[in-house]
Amino acid sequence: MLSDQLARARARGAVFSTLRRTAPWGLGFTGRRPLTAHILLDGTGWLTTAGDEPVRLAAGDVVLATAGEPYRLVSEIGADVETITDARRRGSDDGPGPGSRIVCGAYVVEGSVGRSLLESLPRFARIPASAQNPRHRDAIGLLAAEAGAHGSGQQVLLDRLLDLNLVYALRSWGQWDGHRAPGWYRALAHPRLAQVIQAVHERPAHRWTLETMADAAAMSRAGFAATFKEVIGQSPGAYLTEFRMGHAEDALLRTDATLASVAGSVGYGNEFAFATAFHRTHGLPPGRWRAAHRRATDHEPVDDHAP
Repeated sequence: MLSDQLARARARGAVFSTLRRTAPWGLGFTGRRPLTAHILLDGTGWLTTAGDEPVRLAAGDVVLATAGEPYRLVSEIGADVETITDARRRGSDDGPGPGSRIVCGAYVVEGSVGRSLLESLPRFARIPASAQNPRHRDAIGLLAAEAGAHGSGQQVLLDRLLDLNLVYALRSWGQWDGHRAPGWYRALAHPRLAQVIQAVHERPAHRWTLETMADAAAMSRAGFAATFKEVIGQSPGAYLTEFRMGHAEDALLRTDATLASVAGSVGYGNEFAFATAFHRTHGLPPGRWRAAHRRATDHEPVDDHAP
């Protein structure tokens, strides 16, 4: 299920910063980006936001920050802060003294499945170095080295390395902070629900009903429906509709497939039934929704200086 989520939520033209700072230091972020990865390569620091308790950061910690109010990364509470825009223009501090290196990568998330992933995350998800496996730490080292280098194809490589870091970070976060993980992730610990969710993700066009889903789980309909709602937080029907609409959105935005083709690919027997369900969810028929969102995407500005 995590693979299915990430297949439609990838880095594209990501904005990277690799900065060395000598204490005291502070970096301020707007919080406008949908998802930003911060990695404290060495040294220590704090994550601070207005009205919340500061969070201590150690060397190697990863923080995934979703959109919200402005926030800061600082060496110590009360340290002066410069905006990330000014920090990137100024570059790294090369002077003597104990220093910290901070990698920041802004993630451009596309598609409704990507939004679903973001909605499942807390405002800040901290993955301590102690919760990372050795391959994740190796990937972080490679990301840091490449972010400070220059070469052909660098942007594509950075995008993919940020993807890799996100996969590792989400996997570690779900295991380390499982009580806050999304319902579909918690379902992985329930073998019968996991096999149903996997089947739905692999075959969205199948004629799924409560009965066929319960049969796939080898459970009674009542027992399956109750367990599904308790673990995932949605009824099976609501989950199925949301998942299918997410796939439909992505097909409408990323391909030129006909509405009839999109309808069939997400389990609707005809274009009318699909259009009715889509309109109920989105407030627009799929054709008009596609046209409106493609225009919005074509004209969407990207602020390269606002991780």
